[in-house]
Amino acid sequence: MIDLQIITAVVLAVEFGHGKELSKGISAFLVIVIFLFVLAYGRSWGPLGWLVPSELFPLEIRSAAQSIVVCVNMIFTALVAQLFLLSLCHLKYGIFLLFGSLIVVMSCFVFFLLPETKQVPIEEIYLLFENHWFWKNIVREGTDQEQGKSNGKPVAT
Repeated sequence: MIDLQIITAVVLAVEFGHGKELSKGISAFLVIVIFLFVLAYGRSWGPLGWLVPSELFPLEIRSAAQSIVVCVNMIFTALVAQLFLLSLCHLKYGIFLLFGSLIVVMSCFVFFLLPETKQVPIEEIYLLFENHWFWKNIVREGTDQEQGKSNGKPVAT
């Protein structure tokens, strides 16, 4: 996907914006490259926006949390759709370099900050975050009330 974004940016930088129209061959090439990007996105990053949150949230709040995820996803999809042409006018071919760099940032985030969930039951995913080198500082082992109950001590309310 990064390569396809760079190819699109390079073709637009070289062929577009010099007071001439793109040839049919270059236009067809760009359509194919963008088609391949959409295909690659749909097979890789596209589903992750739905899969990762569905595994992250505990069962007690999963449906409510997924509702918020869907709402936020739709809001940002609408924003990207509305602002793309404006961004294309101002950044020109650079918008595709921006998208390519965002793919690099997302890949680094997933590689370094999300634990592997293969062969882990969905009910135990939270344990991966409680023991992860980064997330253990943010995610706590249950609430104070749950910790009090597990120690056998009453919790003051």
